[in-house]
Amino acid sequence: MEQTPGTPKALMAAVIGMGILIVVGTLGLVGVIIHRMGAHTPPTSAALSAPAVPLQDAPAHPVLPAGTHLISMARVRDDLLALHVSTNGEERILLWQVSTGRILPGLDTAAPSDGATP
Repeated sequence: MEQTPGTPKALMAAVIGMGILIVVGTLGLVGVIIHRMGAHTPPTSAALSAPAVPLQDAPAHPVLPAGTHLISMARVRDDLLALHVSTNGEERILLWQVSTGRILPGLDTAAPSDGATP
């Protein structure tokens, strides 16, 4: 390999070394991606033994008290949803157990009142 005049040997060695590092890093990254694609974990036995709930028995929507408006909904667990509702201007969080259709007590989002006016 011919060197152009004025190019130090240390600079050429650094460029070749960085090129080798780029190739090794790319091969390592491709290897990790292939390994993760092939490493599927089987489902746990708890998921396999859980009884299925027939769709016709599960309610399509929770029964909320009259005057209550649903603001948002978020999943807590597989069978539990958090419902952000508003009733007469007061906001609350309710927990809905989907498989049974029960509404569980949640929490009030209103700040506690100490009697003082702002």
